[in-house]
Amino acid sequence: MKKVEDLVAIIPARCGSKRVPQKNRIVIGDRSLLDRTVDCIESSGRIGRIILSTDDTALARDAAIYPNMRVADRPDHLAGDEATTEDVIRHLIRTENLAKSTIVLLQLTSPFRIGEDIAALLDEMRKTGAKSGVAVCRWRIPPSKPFGPVSNTHNLGRSPRIDYPAMREIHNNHWAINGAIYIFQADEFGRSGKLYDENSAIHVMPNWRSLDIDYEDDVFIAMAIAKARDL
Repeated sequence: MKKVEDLVAIIPARCGSKRVPQKNRIVIGDRSLLDRTVDCIESSGRIGRIILSTDDTALARDAAIYPNMRVADRPDHLAGDEATTEDVIRHLIRTENLAKSTIVLLQLTSPFRIGEDIAALLDEMRKTGAKSGVAVCRWRIPPSKPFGPVSNTHNLGRSPRIDYPAMREIHNNHWAINGAIYIFQADEFGRSGKLYDENSAIHVMPNWRSLDIDYEDDVFIAMAIAKARDL
């Protein structure tokens, strides 16, 4: 594993969000998602640089209080719905001279990730010799199989042809990538274009700390967790 100064945290934070407007500026338990993420990075004791990639001017102003954070303006062609996280990473590798770095990718929307999670995943990568690593939790299926499309608001509808019994067999017995942490080498990403593969090291997080804010309901769940656990 590389030296601390070669470890770079990248925080991608696009301004637009259709499902949860301005979700990157949400406050959970009196703390912003940005503050929670910076605290996680700093408490890991492993990361030398922090880069926030955003087109959100308000978020960029908020980031000014963190002396170790560089704000990289996101160009317009990377600010739309069609731009991928991989596109943003390629841009930053090129413009921020990261070709020889190990990148720790952290979305703001994982409010309960902690520094120990980053450190543990880095240690697992070192132990196994893996070139990439991801945070995971136990995979769980919804309480029932899916039925008719949401465009039909009058009756249940038919279930798509899926093997639901087979899905139930792997319930709670397989890993799911929770989106909290991705770690990879920039040069390897340049060759493969992948954030992870089947040989990636893993760090297991409990399901409650694996919450990712992607829908409005997730905001209320996160607030309830923060209140119940005094976070």
